[in-house]
This record gives sequence, C-alpha cells and structure tokens, in this order.
Amino acid sequence: MRRNLRIRGVGVPLLAASGLLGFLPGFSHAQEQMAQRPDLAIADAPWPGSLEQGAPVGVEPSDSRNPGKTAPEKGHWFWDRENDWLFAGVGASRTLDYFSTLNMRRRGRQEILLTNDAVDNHAAFAAIEASATGVSIGAAYLFHRYGHHKLERWTSIVHIGLAATGSLRNYCLKTAHFAVAPSSPQSASLH
Repeated sequence: MRRNLRIRGVGVPLLAASGLLGFLPGFSHAQEQMAQRPDLAIADAPWPGSLEQGAPVGVEPSDSRNPGKTAPEKGHWFWDRENDWLFAGVGASRTLDYFSTLNMRRRGRQEILLTNDAVDNHAAFAAIEASATGVSIGAAYLFHRYGHHKLERWTSIVHIGLAATGSLRNYCLKTAHFAVAPSSPQSASLH
C-alpha cells in the first residue's frame, strides 16, 4: 500500500506539468499572427522618445550610427531550424537517459535522483522524462519571449550535455553482484 502512495504523490505534479505543455503551441502561434497583421505591432509600439525606447522623454533618438557598436541581434522565430534540432536533441538525450536508467536498474543498481519505485513504474518514469523535455522547451520559450536568445539556445545545449553524461555514467556502472550467505539454499546448490 505504501508503494501506491508514493506513486500517487508523483502523479499530481506530472499531470500539472503535462497540462501546462498544452499552452506552449498557443504562445508560439501568437508570433505568426503578429507577423501576418503588422498593424497590431504598430498599435502596440511605444511612443517616440518614450522610456520604453531607451531615450529620455522629450529627446528624440539620434540617427547617427556609432561604428564601434554593432546592431543588436535580430529576433527569430521560436520554432526555427536551430531550435527544432536542439529540442530533438533534448528529446533524444532524455530517451537515452530513460533506457540507460532502466538498464542500470535491471543490473541491480540503485537510482540516486528518483525513487526506485518511480523508475520501476515504466509509465510514470516515461512521463517524468517527457515532462523534463517539456520543461526544457518551456524554459527556452521563456528566454525567447523576454529576448534572451543566447540563453534560449544554451538551455537546450546544457540539457543535452547533462542528460547524455548521465546516460553514459549509467552504462559505465558495473553490475551489482550480491554476496550469497553461506547458510542459504542457493550456496548449497553452488557446491
């Protein structure tokens, strides 16, 4: 009975995380609407000389170009080719982590980050791995939304690196061999 309570405790956060993933496509679709209706972008644009533009109120921004400064990085679509490949890499590295962890458990090793009950329940563990992928994509979207495009890319790069390193570690662990007690029936059959 205690085992079922542990798994139920994990189910509620997983359900909440998967529910939040349903909103991500709606946010990225808003970018497409903005590109198709430029009149909406103009209506939301800040007034010339306002603090939102970076110039003090009452002072027009100068048109002179400073050759020492480069133009800021232009924005990009969230679902561009590079992000597609990075998100596919995150999904692939989480899948590799899933199979390497199951392999490690079959060889008698203990999981250190999650409970063994969560890993041994294959459906729950697959949902945890999928949620981790969704959280990574969600974090990248938040960075994208607020203009931190380098952090947006690095979120996926770091996630791929950590998941791949963890998977490699799981495969490199030695199989756990348990000693057989001398008075057990198994030790009598070995002689």
